[in-house]
Amino acid sequence: MPTTVKVAIIAFVVIVLGAGVFVFHMATSGGIALPSFLKIGSSTSFSFSPGGNGPTGPVSAPGSSSGSSGASGTTVGTPNGQVPASLTVDPSTIDASQIPAGYTKAQLSPYFHEVRFGGVSVGTYYYYGTITLNASFANYNATGTIDITGWQIKSKNSGEYVPQAVNVYDPSGLAAASDIRLKNGDAAYLYSSSAPFNLRINKCVGYIAHVANFQPALPSNCPFTNQSQISNFTGACQNYINTLGGCQQPNMASPLIPRTDYACQDYLENNFTYKSCFQQHGGDADFLSNQVWVWTGSNVVDQYHDVVDLFDRSGLLVDQYMY
Repeated sequence: MPTTVKVAIIAFVVIVLGAGVFVFHMATSGGIALPSFLKIGSSTSFSFSPGGNGPTGPVSAPGSSSGSSGASGTTVGTPNGQVPASLTVDPSTIDASQIPAGYTKAQLSPYFHEVRFGGVSVGTYYYYGTITLNASFANYNATGTIDITGWQIKSKNSGEYVPQAVNVYDPSGLAAASDIRLKNGDAAYLYSSSAPFNLRINKCVGYIAHVANFQPALPSNCPFTNQSQISNFTGACQNYINTLGGCQQPNMASPLIPRTDYACQDYLENNFTYKSCFQQHGGDADFLSNQVWVWTGSNVVDQYHDVVDLFDRSGLLVDQYMY
């Protein structure tokens, strides 16, 4: 190779190396910006958890947008990253003696012990099981409600989520289910049997039992007839009406109903249904009960002994029940 060519090549290499050194010096001193994949000393860091599926970023504190560590170890968060303003319980202030074994304060729900297990009844082949959740606000605004739909009831080997329920059952039967909101003193009963729909109990639901099958049977404590409404009927008619128990429908073929008392017959045909009861009492202050009945169709707890946990939507512990 000619000497002039060799000199040219050596000169080119020197120039390239010099330019590289200059660029590196300027980048490290902040003079120019390099692409992110070439940066040195980036503040972004990753860590790998044993048994994990990949890199995870830093775990945020409870109440942040990225959430806090739940019982399962999954990163979770409260809705919108915030605790409702009316909720005054602060998990960090919970006495250590109240925290179930295996949990930390960071894994406690803002609703911790505001909703508690009222009991767990194991189902058998012949009888349904029952899980009761009681709302007893110690720190929560007593005039507020807690939405428990989407909360998880988890046993050692199984679990289920709290579904929606019809809050005010409409006589048309078209009322849509909505989230279950418990106020102070309310209770939710979750049965392992099946039923057409879940609902909040009210004064008139006993009449629904005549057209749909529920197990356990709906309460039959419908309002009794006001005597002033039937005082113009014949004595025999009034006697028959007074024999009808709560939510009982009349037998129009009964010989105890006077055949000539047409007003009495009309009253009997139109005033002992869910629709008529709803029209008369739907506006009563005590129309709605403090009980919500839910049918899950499955039994998730052990027949003999179990540890049952209640988690909110963020996977944080609300209560624990052992038997």
